Amino acid sequence: MSQDSEFVDARLEQVLADFGARLGVLMRGYRLDRHGIDPADVEQEVRIRLWKAISRDRSGAFHASYVQRVVATTVIDALRRAEVRAAEPLPEEEEGAESMQEGAAGPEQSASDDERMLGLQRCLAEIPERRRMPITLHLQGYSLQEIADVVGTSAEAARKLVTRGLDGLKSRLRELGYGEFDD
Repeated sequence: MSQDSEFVDARLEQVLADFGARLGVLMRGYRLDRHGIDPADVEQEVRIRLWKAISRDRSGAFHASYVQRVVATTVIDALRRAEVRAAEPLPEEEEGAESMQEGAAGPEQSASDDERMLGLQRCLAEIPERRRMPITLHLQGYSLQEIADVVGTSAEAARKLVTRGLDGLKSRLRELGYGEFDD
């Protein structure tokens, strides 16, 4: 070990002895673990930065404010790195282009979907009013109890209205050529 590095190491140990307690308080105060950052890693980075500063300026006086500023900038850098890591990576260009094209609906698909929705609305209009409202609510994701509350029946009656109404709706959609449905 050279005399220069021994001086730097000794000076670093002196700075850490003088301000080590303050360094620990500052590190705990930032509560880095909430952000998924290991405080020991940040403390090590602070030590490295202080070591480099001592190497550059051997006669420099390192006051508490300087150590505090080194800790603050190191924490900010760590938080920025953690934020960047948390971001979702973009797909590769070739893969992304293919998956975007596969998932996109073309004009024919959009027109077909619009036609199916109009057909569904026409079929719903043909169902008796007593069953139409429960089916509409069911298709919107309401629970049987919520449907029963809206319609003013029991949950069992709502279940029967939905079941019978869906059977009629599927039958009518099949007659119009909109395909087969899972029962």
